Amino acid sequence: MSTLWDVSEAALSALCSERVSFLARHKTAVSGYLRHREQFVYSCGRCSPIWRVRQDAIICPQRPRTASLAQSKRTHRLYIPAREVQTVVSRAAKGCTASEHTERLAKAKEKAEGPFREPQSQVSEAAKRARPTDRILDLARPKKVAEGYQPCRDVEWKVSNGAKNAVASNRMSEMAGPIIRETMDHVQFNPDAFKVSEAARKATASARIKELAQPIRRGT
Repeated sequence: MSTLWDVSEAALSALCSERVSFLARHKTAVSGYLRHREQFVYSCGRCSPIWRVRQDAIICPQRPRTASLAQSKRTHRLYIPAREVQTVVSRAAKGCTASEHTERLAKAKEKAEGPFREPQSQVSEAAKRARPTDRILDLARPKKVAEGYQPCRDVEWKVSNGAKNAVASNRMSEMAGPIIRETMDHVQFNPDAFKVSEAARKATASARIKELAQPIRRGT
């Protein structure tokens, strides 16, 4: 919901300036606008005005430039139109006699009856007596794993007795302990919460640290 603003007395009695009055004017129509123009209703429901053509425009002769622009775009000189569905067969093709090789390739492949082929394929005698070459034997060798390859470790592995009976040292126990810090509820009221050591107060920055501490200068 929008609130209703209270208008002050000064705003109610104020007079607008010439600039405000000029901006408040509505947009006027162009000089050639005709309000009572005949309308034409299309099938889509839009109303589009039908312009009346002047007699001068009707009897105006056609210019060569207008005639050249009105010509349809010509096709490319290398354009090939779509071929007809029915191809005309030449007399040479009709009187041609197929060779023995063409007749042999035109025969359908003989298959056994049924939708599936036999599981056992017939191997020729020449294929049975064939011996692979050295190159084929070389390619048939399985690919070896890389040097240093280790197979996948099992999900569950046995823990050694030494690991089970191991005792952590004092240093390991000290490092395994969590870092305990005071909460901000107590630190924010303690002015000495963050103490700087005496060595840090007397330390002198090296040339490298001073160089890194300089701001990055960029061009304007």
